[in-house]
Amino acid sequence: MAGSVGLSQALSYARDLKSLYETSRARERELEQAQERLRHAYAQSRQYAVDLRKTYRRLQHAIFQSLLGLANALEAKDAYTRGHSERVAALARQVALAAGVPPAEADIIAQAGLLHDLGKIGIPEHVLRKAGPLSAEEWTVMRRHPIVGAQIVAPLEFFADGAIIVRHHHERHDGSGYPDGLRGERIPLGSRIVAVADVYDALTSDRPYRPRLSREDTVRQLRAEGGRTLDVRLTTLCIQVTDDGAAERAI
Repeated sequence: MAGSVGLSQALSYARDLKSLYETSRARERELEQAQERLRHAYAQSRQYAVDLRKTYRRLQHAIFQSLLGLANALEAKDAYTRGHSERVAALARQVALAAGVPPAEADIIAQAGLLHDLGKIGIPEHVLRKAGPLSAEEWTVMRRHPIVGAQIVAPLEFFADGAIIVRHHHERHDGSGYPDGLRGERIPLGSRIVAVADVYDALTSDRPYRPRLSREDTVRQLRAEGGRTLDVRLTTLCIQVTDDGAAERAI
């Protein structure tokens, strides 16, 4: 009798262990299935994120191109300024890289150079195209264009740094610039770079009131402005990167 009871208990324990084992295995399978679903969901989420970033970049590009189209249309009205922004942007990027600015930041500075005069779209045509000197009132109107340009691009979160550069590209090293009268290193670096490139392109381009300056006169004028209205170091770098003979002399 005692042997039968012991066997019965042993069989009962075995059935319980088997049941626990099967239950445990079932839970493991459920966990494996849940983990697989999580992995799949994670992979989908990553793909959604990639697709969203691509869409966002395309949207950024489309918006920027639209603004650039406006800026180009504005310049196209005047044979003397046509292509000015593209040249300023290219030179600003060169100067930025020569100054040790990381490439990504240099790209933003170049983009700001492309749009630096966008605010002139808000300046009345008779002021913008006036051949002679501007009156005091007209200068007041003209000096609003950096603010207008910054206001146009400010809502674009991806271009927040560019908006600051646009606003301050007419500030001057000695504080005589506009719109905020910043001086020295209080002026954002990107704005100081665009300012140097802007002045260089103006000096080397034909204008209604004068022909383009020679290389020698341009360098002389830039050096005169360095430390007064322009950043000295950036002015020197601008002269260096635009020196076509520098590479030949280095050979």
